[in-house]
Amino acid sequence: MKFHYVYRLISLSHPGRRYVGLTEDLKARLAKHNYPKTDRVFRLLPG
Repeated sequence: MKFHYVYRLISLSHPGRRYVGLTEDLKARLAKHNYPKTDRVFRLLPG
């Protein structure tokens, strides 16, 4: 049986920004949010 996770993230660097997503592998997906490889997400990282 596969489980699906719905998650909600709040940006620490941009407190007004929120992101909602769906995944089967929560640990891997959160790692991708923390260390993105795409420009779209990279622009939202702190620093």
